[in-house]
Parts: sequence; C-alpha cells; structure tokens
Amino acid sequence: MRSMGIAELKALLSETLARVKDGDEVLVTEHGRPIARILPLSAALPAEATQQLVRAGLVRAPEKPLDETFWKLPRAKFRQPAHRREDAELEDPELVEAV
Repeated sequence: MRSMGIAELKALLSETLARVKDGDEVLVTEHGRPIARILPLSAALPAEATQQLVRAGLVRAPEKPLDETFWKLPRAKFRQPAHRREDAELEDPELVEAV
C-alpha cells in the first residue's frame, strides 16, 4: 500500500486513481497521520457492487423495477423563491415610484 500526503495526492490525482483502478491501495496522510484510504471497488460489475452495498446496509434495493410510465412522468419545475420582505425594505420608495 502506497502512502501519500494530501498535496501529493492533489498533484498526482489522475495517476493515483489509475493505480487504484489497477488494484493498488493508497493511504492518504495529513502531516504524517493517516486520514483516509483509497481502494478499488471489489466488484468488477456495477450490479455486484450494488449488491455489496445492499448487504452492507448502505443502500436499499428497489422493491420492483421501474416501468416505462415512470420515465414519461412530468419533471419537476424550478420554483422561483418568493420575494423577500428584507429586499423590499432596502428599496428606496422614491426610486420605485419614479419607475
């Protein structure tokens, strides 16, 4: 397992992640103290990785697969925030009337 400081990790992030993909583990240190470990996902297939997360209790498996009607549902629209009273109090009444 390779050990590297945060600055070195930032400088060599792409190369480090390529090594992790190849199976290496990296211990990240801050001022010489270990703070994190980067390791490859153990499963090669996304479905296997998902099952590992379900078994670990980190995610919940779907009760049933999504059908085509789900993808045709209307999407949520962005809602503009209501006009805040504080902003209105900051406006100069003379300038508002002049407009």
